Amino acid sequence: MCMRKVFLLAFLFFFPAICYSQPSIVFDTENHDFGTVTNIDTIRHTFDFTNKGDGDLVIEKLIPS
Repeated sequence: MCMRKVFLLAFLFFFPAICYSQPSIVFDTENHDFGTVTNIDTIRHTFDFTNKGDGDLVIEKLIPS
């Protein structure tokens, strides 16, 4: 009887941790140096990233620093 309680408590403790999937964003590079900029018409750079987690990665808002 005691062993069943231990098993049940262990299951209830670890089950939520197993069920929740988590996204994990990993950037190829985290910054970019544009050097000396003389013409400010258009400056662009693409940051490539990958979702290494097992959940859906949702980007809701971007804020430039």
